[in-house]
Formats: sequence, C-alpha cells, structure tokens
Amino acid sequence: MKSHFAAAILLLAVIVGKVSAKETPALASLTGPTMGTTYHVKYWGAGADSPPQVKEAVDKLLAEFDRQMSTYREDSELMQFNRAPANEWFPVSADTARVVEESLRYYRDTDGVLDVTVPPLLRAWNFQSGGRDRTARPPSAEAIAAAKAVVGSQHIEVRSDPPALKKDLADVEIDLSSIAPGYAVDLIIAQLQTLGFANTMVEIGGEVRATGTRPDGKPWRIGVEQVESTDGTLARIVPLENLSLSTAGDYRNYRTADGRRFTHIIDPRSGSALPYRGASVTVIAKTCTEADALDTPLLVMGPDAGYEWCVEHKIAALFQTRTAEGTVAERATPQFEAIAPPTTTKTKE
Repeated sequence: MKSHFAAAILLLAVIVGKVSAKETPALASLTGPTMGTTYHVKYWGAGADSPPQVKEAVDKLLAEFDRQMSTYREDSELMQFNRAPANEWFPVSADTARVVEESLRYYRDTDGVLDVTVPPLLRAWNFQSGGRDRTARPPSAEAIAAAKAVVGSQHIEVRSDPPALKKDLADVEIDLSSIAPGYAVDLIIAQLQTLGFANTMVEIGGEVRATGTRPDGKPWRIGVEQVESTDGTLARIVPLENLSLSTAGDYRNYRTADGRRFTHIIDPRSGSALPYRGASVTVIAKTCTEADALDTPLLVMGPDAGYEWCVEHKIAALFQTRTAEGTVAERATPQFEAIAPPTTTKTKE
C-alpha cells in the first residue's frame, strides 16, 4: 500500500547475540504476503512453540484488514467508499474509521502535508496503481489543477458511532497507504500481546515495531539503510525498546521525463511530484501508526523545515540527503540522537 505514496526503505536487521541454545529461549518467526508486500513477525515466550496457531490468527487479522482498506481490491470498504456518492454516510468498520480519523489528525498537525485524498494527483503523475509508463511527460498545469480540485482531507468526515465516512464531493478518493501499514503493525502487536507474548517484533513493508526484548535480553536492533546504498551500508542501528520505526525515501520509485527525475511522492499543497533528491527520513515513535504517518510528510517538508517541525513537536527523526559531491548528509533531531547516537557505519551481515 505504501508504495503508492512513500517507499519504506528500511533494511530490517534483527541482530541476535551469540548466546548458547540452553541460555536462549526459542525465537519463533512468521512471514507471509499482505497489502502488496510482506509481513515478518518474530516473538518468543511461553507457547512460542506453536507458530501455526499464531500465524492463523495473524493471517486472519490481515485478511480482514485487507478487506477493509486495500486499494488493490475493488470490493474493499475503502474502494467502495471511493465510488460512493457525496453527502451520504457510508458505513465502514471501526478500524477503517479509526485510521481515517488518525489521518485527519495528522493532516491538521502537518498543515496539509499528509493528505490521504491524493489518488487523483497520483494518477495525473502516472504513479497510481497500474501506472507503468515511466517516461510519460509531466501533467499539464490544467491537469494538476483539475486533480487538485478534488484533493483535500477537508472534504472528508468521520463518524465513530456507528462508524462511517462521508465526503462532500463525489470524486474525492482515499488511499491510506501512508498510514495503514503502520496501524496494521500495531494491531498485530496487540494480537500477540493478547495471545500472551510480550516480546515481539513485527514488520510490514518496512514499518516496524518492537516490544520487550530479544531472547538474549537485549533490545531488538533495526538497521536504517544509508540513502542510495548499493552495498547494504547502514546509517544507524536503532535499538527499539517498545518503540516503532518507519522510513520514507525518494530513490526507490521515480521516473525520468523531460530530462528530469520525478519521485512518486506528491506534495498535495502544490499538486507536484517531488523532484528526485536522493533523500530519506526515518521516524521513531511509540506507535507504528505515528511513525508511518509522519515519515512521508517530513520528506516533503525537507531537511530544514522538516527538522524544525520535528524539534517543535519533539519528534525523533533522521534526515538523510545525497549531496552534489556524492556524500550523504545526515541531520538527526535531539530525540533521535538520544535513542540512536552515531556509530561506526556497518554493512549488511
């Protein structure tokens, strides 16, 4: 889902210390397809020797989540709402309503930089699902203006009881790719805790959250890939102790037209696709919903305005930008430095 709006470019690196099998509890691992990407779950504790039952619970949860918010399924709640008429409440699940409600909160907090109603602009720039022509010319000013006319989260209303969505323009559409994967990670964490597992790590398409510790008692460790790395070089290794992490970047999905490179990331305020910069932003937050919701808006804001926004809101974020000289410039907020100070750069093991 997120590939439509912001590429998650984590290098997931769970680094387990060298502890003997007798001293270390068993670590169970699950993986599978979801939302056009894959999920990975690691957990340990009493009952961890029965992963089929846990996998069944996780897969059931994700199947329901896909039925609710997928942009790949024409019968999902979200896609049905996108085809619904204006000014009528459309019934949805509590989870769909909650995710849209959260997206509206971040829309306000970021002054409109996070906007889940961007599908018309994505289509105009040929980055919507099914867009394959990577040499297509940029849209005209008229085409951008026409798309912007039906873009803006102010056109959306959410009701929680009973849960429903409403829009004031029939052509308004929602794509939750910029926040839903993180919310799904939080749901899986909650499911695992309900099943009795306090020590878990869950990742979907690069959005990751960890609770408790690894079997050796140390924090889960996640490697953040250096921007545009071709050899697995890591910018930071982040210890996640009951925290979440998400990264957005502009160099995994772009196209060239008129001699310029355009990324798949749209600035909803201007209606323009961001020019390629070779940049990424990594966010650490308590919930994966928050980390997922903020990484792309901060990438749009850039390393200066985005950094200042993070300092004002006390957000842990790392900004990476490829310079004209080919080096990588890093700028981390004080909150990020406190969690993951600079270390000797490591490569994928």
